[in-house]
Amino acid sequence: MLKQSKLMCIALALLAAPALVGAQTLRFGLAEDPDILDPTLARTFVGRIVFAALCDKLFDIDEKLNIVPQLATSYQWSADNKALTLKLRQGVTFHDGEKFDAAAVKFNIERHKNMQGSNRRGELAPVASVDVIDPSTVRLNLSAPFSPLLAQLADRAGMMVSPKAAQAAGEKFGANPVCSGPFKFVERVAQDRIVVERYPNYWNKGEIHLDKIIYLPIVDSTVRLANLKSGQLDFIERVAPSDIPGLKTDSRFKIARITEIGYQGITVNVG
Repeated sequence: MLKQSKLMCIALALLAAPALVGAQTLRFGLAEDPDILDPTLARTFVGRIVFAALCDKLFDIDEKLNIVPQLATSYQWSADNKALTLKLRQGVTFHDGEKFDAAAVKFNIERHKNMQGSNRRGELAPVASVDVIDPSTVRLNLSAPFSPLLAQLADRAGMMVSPKAAQAAGEKFGANPVCSGPFKFVERVAQDRIVVERYPNYWNKGEIHLDKIIYLPIVDSTVRLANLKSGQLDFIERVAPSDIPGLKTDSRFKIARITEIGYQGITVNVG
């Protein structure tokens, strides 16, 4: 695979401000239907949008593209850069009530590396083993220094799922994902909707101001925009550039532009 990363500014979404005043449910228009909602197996870009509500990660990326702690609170590299020690956030639970701790991190990293069909295996290839130091401390041992590791742990490789739920569901986990994010899974109807609702025991619940999010995949950008304009949606992603000028003149909407990490790739099937 050949790939290139770059920084770019895009019109990410439109916010129908009047519809959200006092609203408890956010209706979010997606440009496509995500694939499986299992961080180990997932592939699509749009799936990340849903995962942002469902599954917290060990690290996150802030609005200035800095890597910042999320479920990890701090980290330290060994002198030879072949071991990464993480201190973990305490008082975190998964949506099934199970406790998040170092053992859960070990389970998730090993699941990413070993599960059949895992799309995280290559991202974590240099991680040779995981040691539980104590309930709030875990160490990742590397076969060689690997500078992108923190960035990988700020994406799906760093998403933590409930070990109990994952072991019980096996390969069907993605049909009813159990993570530790601000929202928990409610239902999914393929090509129609994904529904999540606020998790009352979320560790940072004071920052969550919605009761429910309904993700609606609408592939046609014209239809997606029409639904926003008619009030059927509150928020859409990937606005067509040709629609931006007209929307700027409509006081009902707000255009949000962000700096993102772009991706271009050529994938070659060598199998």
